[in-house]
Amino acid sequence: MPDRIPVLLVDDDPDLRAVTASYLEREVDRIAVETAAEPADGLDVLSERDVECVVSDYEMPERDGLKFLDEVRERRPDLPFILYTGRGSEEVASEAISAGVTDYLQKRGGTERYERLANRIVEAVEKRRAEREAEQAVEQFRAVANGASDAILSVDTDGVIRFANPAVESVFGYDPAELEGEPLTRLIPERRRTEHNEAVERYLATGERGIDWSNVRFNALHRDGHEVPVSLSYGEFVADGERQFVGVVRDDSERDRHRAFIEHASDVVAVLSQDWRLRYLSPSCERVTGYTPSDLLGDRALDYVHPEDRAAVEALFSDIDEADGPPSVEYRFRTADGDYRWLESVGSDELETDGIEGYVVTTRDVSERKERERTLSQLREWTRELNYTRTTDEAADLAVEAVDDLIDAGLSGIHLLSADGESLQPAALGDSVPMMFEEQPSYDRGAPPGSRAALAWDAFRNEESVVIDELSSSGRLDESSPAESLVLRPIGDHGLFVVSSPNPHEFTDTDVLVAEILSGHLEAALDRIERESRVERLHGATRTLVRAESREAIADRAVEAATDVLEFSIVSVRLYDEAAGGLVPVAISDTAAEMLPERPTFTPDGGSLNWAAFESGETRKFDDIQTTDAFDADTALRSVLVVPIGEYGAISIGETEPGVFDGVDEYLAGILATAAETAFQAEARTRRLAERTAELERQNDRLEEFAGVVSHDLRNPLEVARGRTELALEECDSEHLAAVGRAHDRMAALIDDLLTLAREGDPVTDAEPVDLGQVVGSCWRTVDTRDATLRAEAEEMIVADKGRLRQLLENLIRNAVEHGGDDVTVTVGSLPDGFYVADNGLGIDPDRREDAFDAGYSTTQSGTGFGLRIVEQVADAHGWSVRAVESDAGGARFEVTGVESTD
Repeated sequence: MPDRIPVLLVDDDPDLRAVTASYLEREVDRIAVETAAEPADGLDVLSERDVECVVSDYEMPERDGLKFLDEVRERRPDLPFILYTGRGSEEVASEAISAGVTDYLQKRGGTERYERLANRIVEAVEKRRAEREAEQAVEQFRAVANGASDAILSVDTDGVIRFANPAVESVFGYDPAELEGEPLTRLIPERRRTEHNEAVERYLATGERGIDWSNVRFNALHRDGHEVPVSLSYGEFVADGERQFVGVVRDDSERDRHRAFIEHASDVVAVLSQDWRLRYLSPSCERVTGYTPSDLLGDRALDYVHPEDRAAVEALFSDIDEADGPPSVEYRFRTADGDYRWLESVGSDELETDGIEGYVVTTRDVSERKERERTLSQLREWTRELNYTRTTDEAADLAVEAVDDLIDAGLSGIHLLSADGESLQPAALGDSVPMMFEEQPSYDRGAPPGSRAALAWDAFRNEESVVIDELSSSGRLDESSPAESLVLRPIGDHGLFVVSSPNPHEFTDTDVLVAEILSGHLEAALDRIERESRVERLHGATRTLVRAESREAIADRAVEAATDVLEFSIVSVRLYDEAAGGLVPVAISDTAAEMLPERPTFTPDGGSLNWAAFESGETRKFDDIQTTDAFDADTALRSVLVVPIGEYGAISIGETEPGVFDGVDEYLAGILATAAETAFQAEARTRRLAERTAELERQNDRLEEFAGVVSHDLRNPLEVARGRTELALEECDSEHLAAVGRAHDRMAALIDDLLTLAREGDPVTDAEPVDLGQVVGSCWRTVDTRDATLRAEAEEMIVADKGRLRQLLENLIRNAVEHGGDDVTVTVGSLPDGFYVADNGLGIDPDRREDAFDAGYSTTQSGTGFGLRIVEQVADAHGWSVRAVESDAGGARFEVTGVESTD
């Protein structure tokens, strides 16, 4: 219960302690007794419990009740203390009263003594509570008075000033101590003193007020003798049984200024107690919240704060640190109509003195700002989505949806410029437009003044927003319109953003700002979409460049791409001709041919814009060549863009209006020039390849002719010489004839290898799966391997020309046998992407391994030097690689890689 009285009972007799506690709680149900057997325990209870009265026995073993009283007074000087003792003597009573007990009762008598004790407890506690409240009131008065900016005085019935706050110095020029004890008339001009004294005497005698105490205006007397215009409000109170008056005095000029600030300011000024109770509210409270100040005074301010925001508000005001500046917090406040409105409060701890706490809070309505922040946050989301649109229709639809969501403008629409530039056609319309307009609104160029179309075109041409709050009374239209509020915002060169509503004065400054921001992002999105579309179409057009078969065809297609895709009208391509000494025209658009005079060649010394761009390798842009000394300055040509095509030439682009080309045009023209340069490079490579192919074909023809000569004209005489040598050997035995026979054999081997070299260079075109192990065995039987040993470890199927593969393997086996000796072991094994042929012979000097595949290289007198060259040639024809390394046994090892396997 709220007026519960907690009591501590200390008595060493347990039975008497229990009986006393029981009777006290039964006599007065407000009393709640906590017991202790000795003073030490009682002190522990006092340190842990909220006790408002102590009842103590006198005679106790450790210390008597008076010593206990001394210890209690050290801790709680004002705590009521009743000595309840069985020892009743005047000496004890006198000592107890001297020691400062609140009351003294004897335990003798019947049960009525408990009723008497309970009554004394209640009286003592309530008296102490009243004293504490009075002290608190006085302290609060002093705290408020000392912190007030107005002068506050208290005066007794004799007209003597009993209290003056520090502010009296700013009003009257006196220090407070100089006024306390002095007559009030010191502050009243002499001519008014008699009148004042008579009025006071009349009130004290009759109680009748001759004036309104709440607002008295007069001139007071300053310390230096001049009169001060002040306003005064009186009050009367009783202190210690004595009537006194209190007056609040304010300098009139300050009063007017503060009243204007408090009562007419848009912000709400409030005073909150420590428990959040509203103690004062300025009149602006009603405008902001819908409540009059009297509706809220005494209520807890937190009860009106949105539940989700209360923690933030409490946290802010729980620990105010003025050093960090006045704290502020934003929160939702429940208004008189039940809705929530966003408020921002700035608080300061102004009333904390002697344990009395409170806050002065200034509050403003920030609902519009919060709504604006919410709108702008949503706007960021919508504009982010605009960045991902891929088509014009998608971007327009999204923009209309966004403006309807952000501004609630259902009559809005996006109107884009038609292809012929003669009308603004609807690309996207709000949901309400079909219901309000009989047909989709479109706006034709050249419409009569006063029409909706003329108003739209004026806004589009002027490139500025048109904002009309009440269209019907604006004088801008001669025809009817469903719209009253209207915002027209150009979308760059693309068209017009129409934001409208059937209600007048519908759009705020924030709405207009949203429409402008949204239209700006829509313009950027449409620019991007148009640029991406042009780039995509340009890429499609440039792909045809590389398929052109000649420089002239490439130039023609570059002009076509510039005119058809990039929509430039005056285009020419000039290419560098060394014989002509400059840039010669190769392709030109029809408009350029009609407009510009024929100029065959632009030379380095001719002052040509084309040559300057080509020579520097940098794009040149001119907003108006009529301000230059260019060749075409005397024609209708104005804007010029010249883009170099690498080392090949330049593309020249022009228009008849000045300042036409922007960064996008320059970027796209650069793409076209790069594609043209790539096409010219490809054409040059193709031309060089064709020339080389023709030369190779001529060389092959000569080689084939040589092979025929070798095959017929050398082999036949050689065979005759070999036959004659054999016949001579039958007739005579000469060592010279044997040497001639060996020479003939070597010449035959050389002829065979040369023929192989001549005919094995063509690429393999009829490869098929071949059993590598089978081919190795066949080659081993064909080659003269003498006493050599074969270790065939390769058995996979590979893709190869079988005949050429036999040629490669036979040469590698023959090479191993010839260089390894009669008892050499030849190993054919597998690699992850091929195979190898290795031996355990002498190997190849590491410094000579790179030369092993050169024609004519041999380490034996009987070798032709072409065997390994044929191996490399066969490998190249298959697209394989071959290299010579050392085998595991220290001999030679030839690795063939890049071989396709069918396993």
